[in-house]
Amino acid sequence: MSCPPSVDARKALDFLRTSGLVDLSVPLERVVGQVSQLDDVAGYVLAWERYVLVVANEVAADAATPADS
Repeated sequence: MSCPPSVDARKALDFLRTSGLVDLSVPLERVVGQVSQLDDVAGYVLAWERYVLVVANEVAADAATPADS
């Protein structure tokens, strides 16, 4: 397996500045706040996926169990 080509960090930073992909005028506090919100959203999504999985498993178990008549 070959190694990836080396990257010149200064050239990469210059590219990000000139391309507009990174806005260096944004305060660090705002960036950290947005990342924290993203982390919260990811936590909610994970909790929802677990909930859906548990409900699906219970429904499947109930369907596999014969009903009392």
